[in-house]
Amino acid sequence: MSLNNFNNEFSLPPTKSGRSQIVFPPPWYYGVTYISAHIKFTRDSAEKLLPNFLTTDGEGWVYIAEFISTSESNWDYMYQDPDLVQYMEGAIGLKVNFEGKNYLYFPFMWVDKDWALVRGWLDGYPKKIAKIAMTKLHPLLPKYNKPEPGLKMGGYVVRGGGVMFRLQIELKEKVDSIPLRNFGPFLNIRRFASRGEDEEDLYEIVSRVRDESVLGEIWRGKANVEIGGYVNDEIDLLKIENVLGGYYYTTYFKVTKTQLLSKSIPAVVRS
Repeated sequence: MSLNNFNNEFSLPPTKSGRSQIVFPPPWYYGVTYISAHIKFTRDSAEKLLPNFLTTDGEGWVYIAEFISTSESNWDYMYQDPDLVQYMEGAIGLKVNFEGKNYLYFPFMWVDKDWALVRGWLDGYPKKIAKIAMTKLHPLLPKYNKPEPGLKMGGYVVRGGGVMFRLQIELKEKVDSIPLRNFGPFLNIRRFASRGEDEEDLYEIVSRVRDESVLGEIWRGKANVEIGGYVNDEIDLLKIENVLGGYYYTTYFKVTKTQLLSKSIPAVVRS
């Protein structure tokens, strides 16, 4: 049977209809609510989390977020099964330098749904499954009905028996932008190791491209971040030098493709 008989699949498992695949093909659409912190880690501690072809000065970004996301193929999931278009995510990012250009790279990222994990791996994000929670607002709830000066929000990421990190922010003022715009485009590592003599490793450095991106309301304030870690997550290597600010914001973006930056990394890694 020809492999071309399965024309509707983007990911496993392949069936003739394609309805069973865990991730449907792009374009993918995202509506996200973030709480985050702009952090300066010590340079030495941050570089311990990087492959040897990346460098950093330690500037970082930590967030917890609530995602609503669907493929172009799956808008009906919004009402057929909301569990397949909603997930929580937490991440630790660093501004890194690769071949003379700055990028935003995430050495750690966690989600609470399997399909979000697999979709992340396909694009080169190092996602793991975790329990993630954050403060949510409701328009009719006293005190927590909208962002405003003095509002406190928080969240955490727990994986296995360890707290990866805790994040708390206190809002101060509405602003027009977030510091991430100075980090550069995304840099991801797509890694699938070979397991046989006739196979080849996949080791690609890619940049995930946003076709559309819109920032909603943005609030800035102060933040407190507690770094944890566990036996399978080396977050405890990070040392915080300074917490530069806390942020609450919403965004929409659309993703269709990744851009290949390099396929020559294995030689660098093994040197």
